[in-house]
Amino acid sequence: MKDFYKSVTCICVFDLFFVPLPRNYVDMGKRLILIVLAVFSCAVMNGSVVTLRSGKTVQGEVLVQNDEVVIVKTAEGARFQYPSSEVVSVTESKAGDEETAEKPDEEDKKQGGKKTTILVALSGGGTVIPMQSSGGHIGGELMIGSRYIGKKAIFVGGGVSVHGMFAGGKSYTFLPLQLAVKVPFMEGKHAPYAGAALGYGFALNSGNKGGIYSGAEVGYRLAFNPRSTFLVSLAARFQQATISGVDTIKNEDGTASEFINHAGRSFVTIGVNVGITF
Repeated sequence: MKDFYKSVTCICVFDLFFVPLPRNYVDMGKRLILIVLAVFSCAVMNGSVVTLRSGKTVQGEVLVQNDEVVIVKTAEGARFQYPSSEVVSVTESKAGDEETAEKPDEEDKKQGGKKTTILVALSGGGTVIPMQSSGGHIGGELMIGSRYIGKKAIFVGGGVSVHGMFAGGKSYTFLPLQLAVKVPFMEGKHAPYAGAALGYGFALNSGNKGGIYSGAEVGYRLAFNPRSTFLVSLAARFQQATISGVDTIKNEDGTASEFINHAGRSFVTIGVNVGITF
């Protein structure tokens, strides 16, 4: 829309300064009327104003509008997505509306207050020890991080989690310390996102040793308000460890001897992760 305004302005300037003036007052009057109408159209046609049920208004170019969603692109280039059920009206804006329309990120920051947030999550699913056994897992995590990075609702933080894994008739517990990031695919209160985590998982079972911990997830976030967000995702995690076990061998004289075996293991978990930020 801004490019349209610039084009009309350039045409008006060119017409005023480079096109020869008419020889009679009638033609000059026609030219002035056309120029005034062009400038007036620039003032009137200034995008759209989306009014939400919360009373907030967002000005910009409406990219998508259907029965399910409304996507708006602001003058700064940011895109915001709103469910159609939250949109009261979409109207053409006029000059002066840009000054009164609220910017979603700025309003959310005012209502949200702090720039940091706390994330609490629970997880559950299956566990696989490649080439050995499989079972299940449950876990939970507590992290603190950013509510915003610049104007984007990006979470970057760190924290601790606990994961209990059950495979081959045995249980294994790890305590990962990790750094994590969650990035939405688009702006708006409700949006899909992708996340990743990296850290070190300490083994809590006696005799076992921990190792590198990593994770990846794709999910969807639902914002109750600027401070509270519900997250649900499909997550995969990878935990390296050294597991101690007692093995028995038979001696030549027929007796049996026991020894402690230290074997490297990789635990892969896939499941559902549910969390909330506040």
